[in-house]
Amino acid sequence: MTNTNGFSDSQESALLDDDAFSELQREIGSNTLPLLTGNMIEESIEEKFEADQKYDVTNLTQQYVEGKVMKNEDSPEYYPSSEATTPVREEFPGCYNFQFSLANQESTKHRIYSQSLRKVFINMDETLPLRFKWDPPDDGLYLRTTMVFSLDQYASDPVRRCHNHMALNNTNNRDYDPRVIKHVVRCLDHSSMYEERNEHLSVLTPLRTPQPGSQYVLMNFKFLCKNSCPSGMNRRPTDLIFTLEDHKRTVLGRRILPVRVCSCPKRDKMKEESEITDTQPEAKKRKHCLPVSKKLMPSCDTHVFNVQLNIIGKENYLAVLKYAYDIMAGQASRTGQYEFFKPYMDDILRKTP
Repeated sequence: MTNTNGFSDSQESALLDDDAFSELQREIGSNTLPLLTGNMIEESIEEKFEADQKYDVTNLTQQYVEGKVMKNEDSPEYYPSSEATTPVREEFPGCYNFQFSLANQESTKHRIYSQSLRKVFINMDETLPLRFKWDPPDDGLYLRTTMVFSLDQYASDPVRRCHNHMALNNTNNRDYDPRVIKHVVRCLDHSSMYEERNEHLSVLTPLRTPQPGSQYVLMNFKFLCKNSCPSGMNRRPTDLIFTLEDHKRTVLGRRILPVRVCSCPKRDKMKEESEITDTQPEAKKRKHCLPVSKKLMPSCDTHVFNVQLNIIGKENYLAVLKYAYDIMAGQASRTGQYEFFKPYMDDILRKTP
């Protein structure tokens, strides 16, 4: 015979007989056993779920960073890290064919792009819009933006704002964590996180899947210090390094953009472009500036003097002839008038024993 609980009479009695039940009561020290009500069960499940959820979120955050510090809801998050590394500057598209481009390459008063230098010249506190593309456009990836010095001898030096621009009374520093204030670059995406790795500063921004009909994600950046500031970048050229990363910090792609933050972008662009032109090989510059058929005008006195000297000692005599020969050979080389000097130089050679 089977009861309503699903057990037969023999099975139900075998679960716990009266003697065993009485013994269990004595060990517990109570006349009644604890009973879990429906509400108690639900509360227990909810507590476990909240604890598990908190644990998962904490673990996910710690996969990227340690020691989260947040000023307030409007302030960016700051994540210090003990990982020691110097930023690498070699570009590669990676398996996602990571690319970026300027959202607008048209020159303005505050921002200009040099095609020959592939470099951006921009005023401080102006917005630089960039488009980032990766294929396939998977979700869950991150963009890390790091400003570094271009020259190898300064590669290990961190790029920081100058003392003047880091002042607490600066309007750009209001409501920001003091450790975020030293960053030259800021991403205007509110989900950006600011990190410090081996004193190098970077901005980490989650990349969301592009909107339907679009193949890229737009990111806006600002620069809050100038390359010319003495106590900061101190006139050293700088690059922006963009890396595509996953939640394990694995670098999936890397791109470089040279940037100069200055007061007059147009002037600095023209100056740097002219320096590239001036560093062309000397022979090419002479060929470009001076036609081959054009003869150089003499730059020295070409009047011929006949000198008769009595010189004591053969060595002294040879030294005088050699000195005269060297002087005319040097003038012939500087002025291009070799044919004019050649007969007189040959005469000296004939007189040489």
